[in-house]
Amino acid sequence: MRHITLAASLAASTSMAGAALAQEPFDLGEIVVSGGLSPVAASSLGRSATVLTADDIAQKDVKHAADLLRTLPGVSVSRSGVVGGLTQVRIRGHEGNHTLVLIDGVEAAATNSSEFDFGGLLAADIERIEVLRGPQSSIYGSQAIGGVISITTKRPSEAGFTGRISTELGSDGSSQLGLNVFNQGPRGELSFLTTARATGGFDVSGTPGGERDGDWNETYNLKGRYFVTDTITLGGTLRYVRRNSDTDSDLFAAPSRATLVTDTPATLQVQETFGSVYAELQAMGGRLSNRLEYSFSNINRQGTDSTGAKNADTTGNRSKIAYRGTLALDAATLDAARHRLTFAAEHEREDFKENDPAIVFGPGQLVKRDRAQSAFVLEYQGELANGFDLQASVRHDDNDKFKDFTTYALGLSYRFPNQTTRLRASFGTGVQNPNLLEQFGFFANFAGNPNLEPEQSKGWDIGIEQEILGGRGVVDLTYFSDELTDEIASIFDPVTGVSTPINRLGKSDRRGVELAASLQVNTQIDANLSYTWLDATEPNGAVEVRRPEHEVALQVGYTLPGDKTRLDLQVRHVAGNFDLDFRAGAAAGQRARLSDYTVVDIGFSHALTDTVQLTGSVKNLLDEEYEELFGYSSQGRTAFIGLSKAF
Repeated sequence: MRHITLAASLAASTSMAGAALAQEPFDLGEIVVSGGLSPVAASSLGRSATVLTADDIAQKDVKHAADLLRTLPGVSVSRSGVVGGLTQVRIRGHEGNHTLVLIDGVEAAATNSSEFDFGGLLAADIERIEVLRGPQSSIYGSQAIGGVISITTKRPSEAGFTGRISTELGSDGSSQLGLNVFNQGPRGELSFLTTARATGGFDVSGTPGGERDGDWNETYNLKGRYFVTDTITLGGTLRYVRRNSDTDSDLFAAPSRATLVTDTPATLQVQETFGSVYAELQAMGGRLSNRLEYSFSNINRQGTDSTGAKNADTTGNRSKIAYRGTLALDAATLDAARHRLTFAAEHEREDFKENDPAIVFGPGQLVKRDRAQSAFVLEYQGELANGFDLQASVRHDDNDKFKDFTTYALGLSYRFPNQTTRLRASFGTGVQNPNLLEQFGFFANFAGNPNLEPEQSKGWDIGIEQEILGGRGVVDLTYFSDELTDEIASIFDPVTGVSTPINRLGKSDRRGVELAASLQVNTQIDANLSYTWLDATEPNGAVEVRRPEHEVALQVGYTLPGDKTRLDLQVRHVAGNFDLDFRAGAAAGQRARLSDYTVVDIGFSHALTDTVQLTGSVKNLLDEEYEELFGYSSQGRTAFIGLSKAF
């Protein structure tokens, strides 16, 4: 993994790297992160960020993208037991809908919840993941007060027609088949990616002899670009996901922990379609870059409850048109510029509708709800004198349903003359509009509140990164603090059985420490370590649930002589996690502490030929029993074997 809080970690890949790469000093300028409206060199970025590259992803050998994020500092993941079930990702103690998720630049969150469900995002077609921590609303608007996760799918890495086909079998009746096809020519490139994954699953309820909860997922991804001239580029992307997951139900007021989650025939079917088209124009001899883009998303969800009756039938749409222009202030081209100014304007519209009258309170909840907003953004990026770099941004949102907001952010980086130590600091404000579900309800047990106010945040961080052992490693330490006001939470009426969202009075505080370290021990051994300490509380002082206090992840890789075989060990420890207790007799809002746990994974990859690779892994090697959500069992020991061929 590459940590970019103050600089990039290892410029050379920690995969089967040669001796020369392991010993050469790192060129930090080669790593670029999309930390703003225009790319920023990692060595200049004032914000806290982490990048997972294609090599990092391959080494982890995970099936779902959420499992890639579990090992990153400042990021916590909770899944409702079942593979493919609701999977929430939180950054720095914020809610899941406080994280903006982009897939090839397209917003992927559902319009009703403003939250992306990571349960259906497979890892097979991902080339790169960027995680920006802290308030990012000054660039991205609502949904980004906790941070941003930007996912880039695979694209051609060499000229001509190339590709890869892969297959895998594993425990619990799991299987996967994938195909990647690429074509790169002098005038453009095209990528087609498809993955189908199925699993018989495991018993989420933990009931002896209980039913297995399985999952089926098929994903198709098409993207390309065409160089019309040396200065004009056209491109686009189209992504389609269809999945079907078995789920179990919460039995509220259950008499015991063992009966809280019960075996049921409940299911969830989801269809997601994302896409975009864009045009780029380089003007003024390369001094001005222009980009005009249209993007859209459509998400359909259908679900059944414990009796097999339908409990969800929804449709949500989002469309956006955006312009971005970047100007070099002090040079003839953007590549040579030390000072850049970017202006952006966008208009977004989103809607949501519940389609089944049997699910809602009444006809009013069947009405399609929509809203729109426009925004204007200004960003400056400057390489200042004496090792200083500055990023500053301001954004104004004009919303047709809420009051207008202006957010801003500053990021400052300073590299010492020794070129091995870097300090960075950032401050930003954020805003999160109530989502459509919170406003209007749509479901029989959840009443909307049209009088909700947007949530607001202020956050800052300061960090230091130190290269060690002659550039073979890096240690990165960050402290952050964030304050959330007007936090939206639901209150439950035990008489009516209905929940209603409200704005809480007071402030919700989040503070913590993030540590990341990477080391190329020698030409054969590499290691990555991350640790997060988090203190997240509600206005009344109660601990925020599903946000562990301590998370530690260690990955060690060993490349055997000959560079054909690699072994990987990953150890992850989680402690101090709480969840709500819904058992009979529990007080409203009562917390239950979940048991601390340690999960150990091992894996290997072996190059059979120059084009054929054998992979294998054992997840949860020690068969640890643990919960990420109260009452939901997690998967035990599993094993996988895979084969892939490049062409």
